[in-house]
Order: sequence, then structure tokens, then C-alpha cells
Amino acid sequence: MTADPILTLGWLILAHLVADFVIQTTGIVTAKTSRDGAAWRGLLAHGLGVAVCLVPVALGFGVPGLWALIAITVAHVLIDRIKIVATHAAEGRALAEARRRHEGRVPAGGLGRAWTPLPAVYFALDQMAHLTVIAVAWAIWLAGQAPTVEWSAAIGRLLGARDQAVINEVSLVAVVFLSLLIANTRAGALFVATLVRPIEAASGSDEAPQGTATGTPAEAASGQANETKGERPRGWSFSIGPFAGRVLADPPPRSTAAAHDPPGADRERVTVPPAQVGATIGVLERLLIVTLLLVGADAAIGFVVAAKTIARFRLLDDRDFAEYYLLGTLASVSVAIVTALAARAALPG
Repeated sequence: MTADPILTLGWLILAHLVADFVIQTTGIVTAKTSRDGAAWRGLLAHGLGVAVCLVPVALGFGVPGLWALIAITVAHVLIDRIKIVATHAAEGRALAEARRRHEGRVPAGGLGRAWTPLPAVYFALDQMAHLTVIAVAWAIWLAGQAPTVEWSAAIGRLLGARDQAVINEVSLVAVVFLSLLIANTRAGALFVATLVRPIEAASGSDEAPQGTATGTPAEAASGQANETKGERPRGWSFSIGPFAGRVLADPPPRSTAAAHDPPGADRERVTVPPAQVGATIGVLERLLIVTLLLVGADAAIGFVVAAKTIARFRLLDDRDFAEYYLLGTLASVSVAIVTALAARAALPG
């Protein structure tokens, strides 16, 4: 009996998402994106993670599964390397051009004077290339392939007399929803962050704008609030999945924050980092849109975007912030719509 080909493809895509956005550590990301010999060590470590996630495929399909594992892993490392080199080159050109124009520091909440969409484009092309390799490997070695006798026997003992068709359908639904969750939390967050991240912040330039995420990519929140201007900023460290960074922001002035304190109160207040709030808003936005699309309530998507816009309405008078907000919002909504439509096509019925 051959395996369900759609379920097999779904497992391959889920394994890719887990390897790229769940088990990849901060150290691996830092190493593979470095400009020295550590880059290949980081890439090889990441390739090992990809291979580990594909081990069940090799166990289930034997030699054909092993060939698929090798092809996908090797291609994954090479594609990542090409993307990293291209991203470094694009950022370098953008910074050089900004310095040539002698442009100064960008206002808080902006895209930066050296902003370019190319890193985000390369991120999207990188993911498309990985998925293309997975589809080709699946078509060559796994589509229509029967699992090994040992694997079939083990699954038979595990399931007993349960209906195999029902089990396959439930498994496919679980795989699709797990893939949607990872794509709209981890992958979507990184795509939005890469698109709206000022290049000055990514490169550690002293021209990095205040109020933006620095260090390794993390979702800077599509629509993060402007910081209070005219005072020295304070900072918070934050972490989203395996990626960490630092946000510069001003807390509310003491006189404002303590306006409703009882007389004589002198307790310390804690201000939530804007990027942390914005990242959560972005994730919830994408998950809500995906849910609405899957249940057929497409028209309600406008209410989600409208609610988010109302909270930022007064800030939209600032052109730098308005461009930053619009770009992040459109990117976030696009990720949710594309992944939801793909899931809708893959789900049975």
C-alpha cells in the first residue's frame, strides 16, 4: 500500500518549518550569518538540524527516503548560504548609498535612511527555493512510494484496527495546522522584521534610529509606537523564539505615569517594551486572519486591520511612521492570506 502523497508532502514541509523556525538556536543564526569562518560551521550545524527533522522520512521510506533527506539537506545549506551572501551585499550597497548622500539619522519609528526591500525579498525567495526543492524531492523519490515493511508493521501495531483513511485525514489536518502556526508566528514574524528593519540597526551603524529593533532580526511589530522625543532613550532586551535583540524606547514621564497614584506613593513602574507588544499584536493579527479565511468569514478581515489602525491613528500624521506601519501591516496580512489559502487547498473536503 502506498503512502498518502499529500500527507507525505505535508510532513516534509512541517519538517522544514521546524528546522528553520523552531529548533534553530541563536548561536547557529549568529554563526551562519557571520562574515568569517564561523559561517560554514553555523550552516553545517543548521544542516544537521534539517537532517534530524527528516530522519522519520528516511525510516519510513528506506533508500528513497534517505536520498530525499540528503538532497533536501544539501540544497538547504547551499540556498541559505546564497541568501546570506546576497543579503550582506544588498545591505552593504544600501548603506554605502545612504552615506554617499550624507543623510542623517532617521526619526524614531522609521525605516532608516538606508532601507531596502531586498533582504525581505531574499528571505521570501529563500523559503520558496526550499519549498521547491522539497516538492521536487517528493516528486522524484516519495510520491506514490510505499513505506517499508518494517515501518508499515510498526504503524499497524500502533493503530490496531483503526481505519487507516481516517487516521490519514486526521494526521493531515494536524500537520496543516501545525505548519500554519509556525508560519504565522515564527516565519511571519521574521519576514515582517526583515522587511521593516532599518539597515543601520542590522549593521550596528551609529546611524541606527531610535525606537527600532537592533541585533539579530526580531519582529519589530508592524506598527510599533513612536518613542517620546527629546529625551535620552532607555533600552530593554527582548527575545522572540530563537532570535533576540534590543529595543530603545523612552518610558512615560514620571509625572504622567504617576498621575493617578495616591498621595505619597513612590513605587517603581514597569513599562512594557513597545516591540514586545507590537510583536504580539502582529502574531494575533495573522492568526485571526488565518482563522477567518479558514471559516469563510473573509469580509471580517477588514475589522482586524481597522482595529489595529485605530490604535495608531494619531501617529499616522508622521510620514516616516505611516510608511513603516503600512509596510509592516501589508506584509503581515499578506503572510496570513497566502498561508491560509495554501492550507485551505491542502485540507480535505
